[in-house]
Amino acid sequence: MRLEQTPRTEQAVRISARLVTSSTILHLSADELERTINQEQTENPALEVTEQHLCLFCSTPLYGPTCTVCGPIAPNTPQLSFTPETPRNAISSECQWEQQSLCYDSDNYGFNEVDADDAYDAIAHIPTEETLAEHLLTQLETLVPPEDASIAEQLVGNLNERGYLEISLPEIAEHLEVPLERVIYVLSQLQTLEPLGIGARNPRECLLLQLTALSEQSQPHPLAYAIIDRYLDLLARNHFAEIARQLKVPEHEVREASKYIRSKLHPSPSHLYRSELNESPLGSSTSYIHPDVIIRPGESGFEVELMEEKRYNFRIETQYNGSPDQGYCESNNDVQKYMYQHRDRAKFFVECIHRRWRTLKRVAEIVVGQQKDFLEKGIRYLYPLTRAEVASMLHLDEGTVSRATANKYALLPNGRLIPIADFFDSSLRVKDVLRELLQTESPDHRFSDEELARMLAERDIPLARRTITKYREEMGIGSSRERG
Repeated sequence: MRLEQTPRTEQAVRISARLVTSSTILHLSADELERTINQEQTENPALEVTEQHLCLFCSTPLYGPTCTVCGPIAPNTPQLSFTPETPRNAISSECQWEQQSLCYDSDNYGFNEVDADDAYDAIAHIPTEETLAEHLLTQLETLVPPEDASIAEQLVGNLNERGYLEISLPEIAEHLEVPLERVIYVLSQLQTLEPLGIGARNPRECLLLQLTALSEQSQPHPLAYAIIDRYLDLLARNHFAEIARQLKVPEHEVREASKYIRSKLHPSPSHLYRSELNESPLGSSTSYIHPDVIIRPGESGFEVELMEEKRYNFRIETQYNGSPDQGYCESNNDVQKYMYQHRDRAKFFVECIHRRWRTLKRVAEIVVGQQKDFLEKGIRYLYPLTRAEVASMLHLDEGTVSRATANKYALLPNGRLIPIADFFDSSLRVKDVLRELLQTESPDHRFSDEELARMLAERDIPLARRTITKYREEMGIGSSRERG
């Protein structure tokens, strides 16, 4: 029997690199797109980008340091980084950089000389808070000798988001080639700082550090130390009877100790620092989320506006005017081929950006059309919309709709900024009703998940008990026993 090779026809889907690039650009957030545009215009001499100064909250064109709609608190659009090769006419006409900046003054209908340092930097006037790491290192400088500064930096740099130390002390000593005793000493100084409990290795140590500090000011509950030290796991599960049995004390005393611990101590010291900043009038965060889509009421309904479409203007310019094979000398021909390749790359990049805008606007218009009641009346009227339904209406792939809505934000007519993904989250309406029900419960009787499911069913919202549990946990609300 002789074996022979026989050809067989097969069909396979091949994804081109251009399709991957286009999908990637569609998926980018607004900040990621800005960085991508900056990088592309830096690397591609055929691409020129001009940027309209817009208020990043309401898309109103800016002709001065403040927005005429939002006021002076709205941060200005950051300038794109221009390379030395970028033509001067690519810079926005609002401000031409010369020896002194001549910027358009809308009040005087002309150009005025203004301070180049402050004219278009509204963010510089917003107070910024000191980070926790800076706060701790500043205090440690006064407590430890200068030769231990590297140890302090290692300890502070290895604190996680809760304020716990994530690295062992022997590791730091070995890395810095210092005695372990010095590391232990610097850690002991770190643990005396505010917020209380910072630098702990686990929740038990964190709470004990806070309890020790509070005991210097007032007498703590007599059972607090023993419960934290030996029964913290049981306390987390609200097993008061078991703790009382092992400590041989009445259960009501354990409950009183639990209330003291939960009200006076906090398992995440870094969160305490953020809370203090938020309460301070000068401690507001300067981290902004800018809308990608602005929804406004119009004459025939709600209108959709894209921030990026108004903000960026692309132009492809090159000195090449003919075929890449034409030329008068070999060096000139190489330059022409180089410019030809980059012109093609710039065309494809701009085409991907425009395709992103078209897709995002089409998706946003469909979503807004389906969610009119939500935009007019509130979260209770959110229509249970899916990405698959939107994809079917637009004759697009569901993955394309998912990429178009990922990491994007919409500014609602009432001024609220929400993720576009919220338009597809039907649980938000139920969670709002659930939150309202929980606000009506009394301290003496907390609603169980079964009772909540029955109450929702009476409002024509049939849900299983396990679904109620899931939504409650997503909202950060404890069970009836934990709320008791």
